[in-house]
Amino acid sequence: MVDEFEFFRKVRAYYNNVPFLVQFTYRLSHRVDKAVTARGSFSCRVNPHTQIVEYVLDLKSDPISRPYSEHSSFLFSNIYEEIPVQVIEYDQHPIQSLRYPLPIEYDWQAFIMSGAEDSINAQTIQQLFRKWRFERSGEQFVDGKLKVERVLLQWQL
Repeated sequence: MVDEFEFFRKVRAYYNNVPFLVQFTYRLSHRVDKAVTARGSFSCRVNPHTQIVEYVLDLKSDPISRPYSEHSSFLFSNIYEEIPVQVIEYDQHPIQSLRYPLPIEYDWQAFIMSGAEDSINAQTIQQLFRKWRFERSGEQFVDGKLKVERVLLQWQL
């Protein structure tokens, strides 16, 4: 059994800046996707007043760019707007909040790790990327058609 203060200290000590890697693609031109990686880390914040563990992530991708291209076929045409060189970047983005039960008579490390795996996986990062729009000249935004392939959490315990 772990008391709440010790839980608070250990979560902050062990689960601060845990690295992860995201492998994803974006649409370069008609039927051509380009593979890119993003490096990130997540941290856990514990609020003892509300008994909540909050997962917060930082994420920065490799540079992404795309030239203007147009593809025409018999039935339809596709236009892919230019994306100037830029990166996807999230700083201190809250991704999930979990309520932890008291008293802490359970394996708290397994609780934190399963919460991280539930909140930082291909589906949740895909949802985060769906909201991302690349800037184009003139403050217009372009959808890069991002598709998350894999997320790798790097546990170092």
